[in-house]
This record gives sequence, C-alpha cells and structure tokens, in this order.
Amino acid sequence: MKRQEFAVFSFLLTSWHRLLLPAVLAAMAVPAAAQLKAPGSSGAPRASGIFVPQASDVTAPSSQPKLGVPQAGGQKRSQLIDEVVAVVNNSVITRRELLDRADEIESQLRAGGRPVPARADLLGEVLERLVMERVQAQAAQDAGIRVTDQEVDRAIESVAQQNQMNAAELRRRVEGSGMTWTKYRDELRKQVQVIRLREREVDSKVQVYDGEIDNYLAARGGQGAAGGPTEYNMAQILVRVPENASDAQKQALRAKAEELLKQAQGGADFAQLAQTSSEGPEAAQGGAMGFREIGRLPALFANAVVDLQPGAVAPQVVESAAGFHVVKLVAKRAAPASSPAAAGKITQTQVRHILIRTGPNMPEAEARRQLGTLRDRITHGGDFADAAKRFSQDGSAQNGGDLGWVSPGELVPEFEQAMSRLRPNEISEPVVTQFGVHLIQVLNRRETELSPEKQRDFARAEVREQKLRAAYDDWVRQLRSQAYVEYRVNRQR
Repeated sequence: MKRQEFAVFSFLLTSWHRLLLPAVLAAMAVPAAAQLKAPGSSGAPRASGIFVPQASDVTAPSSQPKLGVPQAGGQKRSQLIDEVVAVVNNSVITRRELLDRADEIESQLRAGGRPVPARADLLGEVLERLVMERVQAQAAQDAGIRVTDQEVDRAIESVAQQNQMNAAELRRRVEGSGMTWTKYRDELRKQVQVIRLREREVDSKVQVYDGEIDNYLAARGGQGAAGGPTEYNMAQILVRVPENASDAQKQALRAKAEELLKQAQGGADFAQLAQTSSEGPEAAQGGAMGFREIGRLPALFANAVVDLQPGAVAPQVVESAAGFHVVKLVAKRAAPASSPAAAGKITQTQVRHILIRTGPNMPEAEARRQLGTLRDRITHGGDFADAAKRFSQDGSAQNGGDLGWVSPGELVPEFEQAMSRLRPNEISEPVVTQFGVHLIQVLNRRETELSPEKQRDFARAEVREQKLRAAYDDWVRQLRSQAYVEYRVNRQR
C-alpha cells in the first residue's frame, strides 16, 4: 500500500501512537469461539480459533492510522498554563496537548532521518488531527458504545505481542515515556470505542458483489504479473469554509477559490499556490496527496481527475463539506503488483502448533510457563506432534497440531507474524493471541500458483478494502461536517 512521503493525516502520529491500532484491530476482529475454515476448503473445520474470516468476512482494512508503544524521553509541559486552542462540540483541545503531540511527531521524524516541516505547518496539521480524533471519540461515546476492562486487557496483550514484549514490559515502556498507565489504558479504550463505532456504521454496510470481483480480476489480468492498478497523484488547494458560515462568506470564499483556479490554469506554479494559499493538511507538500488508486480517493475528487491528463487542472472548483477545492492531477502510474490476486503466486507455509487456552482457570502466565516447559522438552529431542496430541486444546490436536499449508491472511495476525519470522523446523517462544498461548513450528514453505477460487478470495478482500477506505473517508468527513468546531488560534501559525 502506497503512502505519501509526509502527511500527518496518513501516518505521522505520536511515537506511542505508531503500532497500537493494528493490534487492537487484530484483537477485536475474530470471535473467540469461532470455528473458521480456509477459503475454498472442503468444508471440514481445520482448526478452531486460528484461521481468520476470509473475503466478505474481513472487517478492518490495513490502512487505519497506527498507534504504538511510547518512546522514553518525551517532553513534558507540566508548568505550562493551558490555553484552549480549539473547541470540539462539548470538549476542548489545549495548547499543551497540541505542542506535546507536535514535539513527539517532530522527534519521530528526526529519529527516522526524515525532513521536518516548518513548525507552523506541523502545528496546523496536528491540530486538525486532534480535532478529528476528538470528533470520532465523541461520536462513539454518544452512540453508547462501551468497552470492558477485559477488552482493554486483550488489546494490551496484542500490543505487547506485536512489539515482541510482554504486558509488564509494555507498562514499563509506557511509564518510562512519561505517560501514566491509566492514561494509556484510557487512550486505548477510546480507540477501541471508535473501532466498534466504525464496525457498526461503516464496515457492516460495505458489500462486495461478484461483478466487482470480475472487473477487478479482468483489469489486473490485462496488466500482467508486473503491473497493478492505476494510481493517481492528485494535488489540491483547499479554501476552507467555516462552520455556520453565512451565504455572503461562502460566496466570498468561492470567489477566492475561483481566482486561485484561474491562476493555476494560467500557468502559475500549483505547488507554490498550495503552499501559500491552501488550508489543506498537505499544503506544505504543495498540495500533493500521494499516489492512490481511484477507489481510495473521495468520490468528488475521483470524478474530477479520472479523465484528466497528468499536469492538468480540473476545469471547475470542487465543493465539499470542508470548503472549495482547486484540483490538479500531478501524475498517474501503473502500480506494482503487490497483491496475490495481481501477482498470481503466493508463499504458503506448512505449520503446526500447540494451543493452551487462557481464562479464569488458566492465567496467561501459567500457560506461558507450561508451553515454555514443553518447548524445552521438544528442543531436546521430544516429539512435537505427540505433545500436541496430548496437550493442545485446538481442533488440530488430533493431527499433531498440523494446520496444513496456509496462505497469507488465513491466520490471525499475531500468529501469522510470529510464524513468518520462523525458519523451517524452528519452534517459536510462546505466542499470545486472543485465543490463548501457542507454540508454533514451521515445517516448510513453498511458492504456489493461486487457484481461481483463491484468486477470487483475494480479489474480494482487495475490493472490500478499497470500498472500506472510501466509505470510511466519507464517514469521517460527515462526522466532521456535523461537529461544532471553533478554532481559537490561526491554524497556519
């Protein structure tokens, strides 16, 4: 998945925000008691609690903002007198929140060797991101969505697992960064609330039809294994319309956008116009939004650029709930074949495991201890299959824990990530998923051609993800347009 080189809205969140949400999504995506099958399988259940839903059952696209583990040494402003910089419905965003978040992003950029934008541009983008976070969190609370302590605990375990540490180590990292554990749990709870709301309001309403899969496969079949879908790099100049603007204000702002359109059509440097006049989050990058498939662009923008030649400016100003947009198609290209459906081949893994389910009568620590002991026995000459038959609590136990040949995306993320790090015949340390604690052994790997049925399964997941992106963008814009937001500072300064 392609991303912009720099865009706060896409991925420049605080250091402790970087990897958390994918873990949360993984923890929430699969019911704990599920008996799940691989796509195109014979119908006999392969194992319980390992395989994830395929095709139309996939719930969370990988494009979500990422959260993560705090880094030590974060700056603090305990003596700074809070000033309200924005009002969002019935809550406020303070200058302390804004500056702390901006400092952490700036530190993250420097540590990664990436260019740091001008401070004014960074503050404007961070403030808008904080507004959007607050709007979504309030919508989840207003919808009456509640997240239990047990769900938070489960998400924390997923975060720790993805960062190759246990919950105690994660807590030390959090507190070492200057954030209290209670605050971290509260932030995580809010994220899970938003995920629940999104599942209800967006994910559950997206459907993929056979005709869309046929079109997807036909388009990629004509491009060959080396080529993927066409991607568009669009740039915009946004003239934002404030909430509750009068008709006279709207007319004046439209006139401003029309004047900018004339300048762009007359040969003025579009990137320079965006840097000096746009109120969009990507203004510092000349308005460029980065390469995206047409299905990942908002519908208004997609319609404006789909028939343009690279370098052309859309002939009319585009109006949205945010304001007026001057739009240019910077470039377009055939993306590399990054999906199994496009490439036609996948790497399959032959894997087996031993599962001990956790619960009130089996704490995670005890399950880890038991599996650690089993691992020692096996690595010193014991038989993995025999141990699986005797101790595993998964449906695969009778087969010595063998899950057969599995394809990418068939297993829950924590399991698949741990499996992908193993060499053939290597045995993992205990791995925690939402279903319990596992020992994993990779037996072999192979490259294989995708069957027509498997190609359709992957294509369905790809199409669904594209539609989820577009639906999510529309939903967020709708939430934003319905919210009362009052800025107490100039977002460009």
